[in-house]
Amino acid sequence: MSISTMKRLTVLTPKGEADALVRRLMKLRCVEIRSVPLDEDGELLRHDCDTARVEAERRVNSIAEAIPVLDKYTVDKSSRRGKPINTSTGLFRKTGSYHAAWAVADEVLELRDTMTECYHEDNRMAARIAMLCPWLSHDLPLEVETTDTACLWLGVFPAAVRLSAVEGALADLHAGVEEVYRDQAGFYAAVMFHKADEEAVNRGLVSLGFVKSNFKDITGTAKQAIRAAEKKMDELDNRLQGCIDRLCELSPMLEDLQVLYDVEKTTLLAAQHKQKLAETESCVILEGWVPTEACDKVKHALRHLYCAYDLVEPEEGEEPPVLLKNNGYASNFEWVLGMYAYPKYGSYDPTFIMSIYYFVIFGLMFADVGYGLLLTLGGFLAPKLLNVSPGMKRMLTMFGYCGIACTILGAVFGGWFGDLPYAIMTNYMGYESVEAAQAAAPIFNGVTLTLNGEPLSLNPLVNPVPFLIISLAMGLIHIVGGMAVKFYMLCREGKIFSAIFDIGSYWILFGGLGLLFVDSTVGLAVTVMGVLMIVLTQGREKKNIFAKLVFGLKGLYDLINYASDLLSYSRILALGLAAGVMAQVFNLLGTLGGVSVPGFILLIFVMLIGHGLNMAINLLGAFVHTCRLQYLEFFSKFYEDGGTPFDPALPSEKYSTAESESNQK
Repeated sequence: MSISTMKRLTVLTPKGEADALVRRLMKLRCVEIRSVPLDEDGELLRHDCDTARVEAERRVNSIAEAIPVLDKYTVDKSSRRGKPINTSTGLFRKTGSYHAAWAVADEVLELRDTMTECYHEDNRMAARIAMLCPWLSHDLPLEVETTDTACLWLGVFPAAVRLSAVEGALADLHAGVEEVYRDQAGFYAAVMFHKADEEAVNRGLVSLGFVKSNFKDITGTAKQAIRAAEKKMDELDNRLQGCIDRLCELSPMLEDLQVLYDVEKTTLLAAQHKQKLAETESCVILEGWVPTEACDKVKHALRHLYCAYDLVEPEEGEEPPVLLKNNGYASNFEWVLGMYAYPKYGSYDPTFIMSIYYFVIFGLMFADVGYGLLLTLGGFLAPKLLNVSPGMKRMLTMFGYCGIACTILGAVFGGWFGDLPYAIMTNYMGYESVEAAQAAAPIFNGVTLTLNGEPLSLNPLVNPVPFLIISLAMGLIHIVGGMAVKFYMLCREGKIFSAIFDIGSYWILFGGLGLLFVDSTVGLAVTVMGVLMIVLTQGREKKNIFAKLVFGLKGLYDLINYASDLLSYSRILALGLAAGVMAQVFNLLGTLGGVSVPGFILLIFVMLIGHGLNMAINLLGAFVHTCRLQYLEFFSKFYEDGGTPFDPALPSEKYSTAESESNQK
């Protein structure tokens, strides 16, 4: 509805008070801290807090790693799921909860590392057992590879190699081979030979694809080594269970760990904001922006600090950040405005009037009672059930309001999951045709008007022409509304003449064109008046009479642009038909099974999958095209962009919410 006026804040405080100053302003939640420009002579330096920032990042990362580990072993998650923790950071530190939470965080990370080591060692033991199983029938210790005169090699040949082939390759040598095990993976063998023949034996074995097994760090026979590995795995399981039991014991401390995260993240944010400060030899300088309505609150807070401050109006050429002020309904649509661009500081905030148009146009594009009710329930219930960010809450709430529009207009235009009621009546309730079902329950077919004694259905699937006329009428109202905002802005700036002839003359022309269909004489007179006003005034700033005429005719040519803008609203009909037709197709598919158990199963399946898909696709389409009409057709008539969103310094509230200083007594 409006844009908050801003004042520039400058604070001078000793270096030792910098952290207290920044934290106090973060609690206020109404001060944007900006980077102080440094002078060229080097008297001002950037405030150095890199060490504190790096240390804060380390602490935050440690807690962020510990929280999901402990959360995994928390038994009762439902009681706190989606609900922020209400706490006081001051009490959190004073009661010792801060140090206790850090002790838990450190222990959780130690337990995690221990469990990771156990998992790795357990996998290693499992792999060792799998490797040793083929050698169970080998009775000699696996570490025995040589004697004084002989060598014993254990290894694997490809599965296709036969014992006879190995014996043939070693026939001329002092060597013997024993088949230990054979499976699809290979042929496991023990080869014994005289040391003097080692080189020749190696050549013969390699030629057959022999790969020597490596039993490093393994002692005893395969059976003994497997028993040792199994014993080790049992020990690891006990150790793992001990870690899990301890994590379950620590799980009640999860909330304290989450509060600790927000405490340390706030410290990190404070360090990042302090990097924007400038410093002299003994003092630091902070600069920022404060909404005018919050100045008294800021002054009250700064009086309790050892500092000097100043709050002044922006200088000429400065671009303060933009803070939009809207009511509880319209504020949910501010993010749509932000996707385009924030308005320039000091200009007009169109959020409220845009939200009304958005509500209606979205409802027209997705006019369906069933989908609208689902959208309304999801949009309003999700923020209450889930712990979502303020931005996500506004987005979901906006879709909840749009769902109301879809529901209302769905009843007007006959959308109930498409024609689902009539599909059920004709396939499950014995009605012979859709017409018979419509006659029995006309409420599901939308509003029907009487024109020249004939019924006129507003259902676009029955008669799309009335819906097209309504869409274009909505477009005309939308375009004229944008022009009205421009008219208001010109009058506010004292440019009454420009408002009348740059905007009002087109309104007269539009009115004359409309009157032509009612009273051609009056309509022609009003149209000529509008044309003359445009031709004679649009080039008024030009000195040359020829240039005045050319620009006057150019202004008349803009009528084509308005007509083009108006035609773009036919997309409302296109989106409405797309949702309705797709719903009809899914209803047809869902009722093919008739009155039977498989038929009901098919109906439920198509309802969930088909209508879910239809809702997702057309919800996205309605959102995108409604935004497009706002950005291109509405904003183009008046909007002055270029603003930067107001970004106040805030404490971290990912898991917890602490009472702001403005609310504290």
